Amino acid sequence: MGDRDTEHWLRLHGLPYFVAPRARSRALLARTAPFLVFALAFDVLSSVILEVAVDLDTASASELILALVALLLVVAVPVLPALLGVATARILRSRAGAKMPVAVGALALYLIVDPLVFGIVGYGEPVESFVQNAAVALAALALTWLGIGALLSWALRAALRQFGALGQLATRALPILMLVVVFAYFARALWEVTSSMTVPRLLGVALFFVVLGFLFAVPIMRTELSALGQTPETEGPPLTLLERFNLGVVMVMAQAFQVALFAALVCAFLVVLGTLAFSDEVLTSWLGGNGDSVRLLGVELPVRTAMLKTAVFLSCVSSLNFLVSVSTAPAYRASFYEPLLDEARAALSVRAAYRAER
Repeated sequence: MGDRDTEHWLRLHGLPYFVAPRARSRALLARTAPFLVFALAFDVLSSVILEVAVDLDTASASELILALVALLLVVAVPVLPALLGVATARILRSRAGAKMPVAVGALALYLIVDPLVFGIVGYGEPVESFVQNAAVALAALALTWLGIGALLSWALRAALRQFGALGQLATRALPILMLVVVFAYFARALWEVTSSMTVPRLLGVALFFVVLGFLFAVPIMRTELSALGQTPETEGPPLTLLERFNLGVVMVMAQAFQVALFAALVCAFLVVLGTLAFSDEVLTSWLGGNGDSVRLLGVELPVRTAMLKTAVFLSCVSSLNFLVSVSTAPAYRASFYEPLLDEARAALSVRAAYRAER
């Protein structure tokens, strides 16, 4: 495997700082092209959907159908551009000759065509749009050179690969966890507290739990990496501080994505449970003037805002409990930690060969 193939392998596995510093700017525009395609598609879709206004008084479809359509439109805003970005990355990997034309084309579409078209249809000033897009493109190039994109994409792929392990552990952890969470969910006092929370305050509570989770996960990962460094598979030059940080970050981020997926599952479960269990009379008596419903693209969804806030709060509590519980479970180590450690050993072997060749 040549140097370029090795460098691509290291980036693909979330280890951009294992690549020699002089090689980090190699094919920089081509490596940024998938994000430029994502940004272009996101800009177009979001601008179109923001212009959508659903009027239930004149609409012929039912409110539920309109709510589902609005939800699908919102989901399509990040999902479709992400799929286009992934497709672009695969094309660039499989066809070396297409790298420069695709990269230049994506940059031209994003910097020139996108502002001009939006200016023609009256969505914004072309010069202002060009300046904004140019700033985004420069930031994307800088972050690609820093390896942030490689870190995020690897961690997300690792979390999705381990989704089966998450399901297995969730089925073990949820029954006991739900006993506590469901009892708390049916407590009026909790609803009174969460319904009075503003969105910034609720985000602050969620950030507090995120910090607690990192304070718990980081020492565990340090212990795992210390044990890994003592094995025969890790022959080669000692890791630099930046390389050790890179290896630790990808492992912590992979677990963070899994915990986030678990929190989303718990939140969705609680919203469905609340919709089925609580009548309008009960919620009105509990919430008083805080009983408004969630609105999406002008459509009133059959979910109370207070219900969503309570579900988010309890999902944060549940995710921290889940992280603490499964990090010490032998089954979780076999299904999550061991595959990560196997990949880390392989990465260290590739790094040793890469350094020896250079």
